[in-house]
Amino acid sequence: MDFNPHSLHQILTRIREQMRCPQCGTRVPVDFPAIKLAGDSFMLLQLKCESCTAFIVLHVNLAEQAQAQELTDEQNALLNASSTLTLSEDEMKTLRSALGAYDGSFQNLFKEFGAKQA
Repeated sequence: MDFNPHSLHQILTRIREQMRCPQCGTRVPVDFPAIKLAGDSFMLLQLKCESCTAFIVLHVNLAEQAQAQELTDEQNALLNASSTLTLSEDEMKTLRSALGAYDGSFQNLFKEFGAKQA
């Protein structure tokens, strides 16, 4: 982590301005000791609501906007990285044909697959 104190203060100030407890809605204090883990492009904070004593874990993405726009494929820019599949072209064809056989229903596909395994 290579942050100067001024930029770190700005980051914490932005979080402090926006952060509210998800349970009771009151403002949550955000201070330097709340930072539990930090890397080049992220911070992990543990916050505690003073009103309802709820603990909150907050992941902060510090990647610059310019880095996020480096995607070459316009379609990939619209995808949520946590929900994308990494499959080869043959695996995609197999998945499409299997879903096509069950009218696009994963539920029916899994029922059939589970019945064959039993």
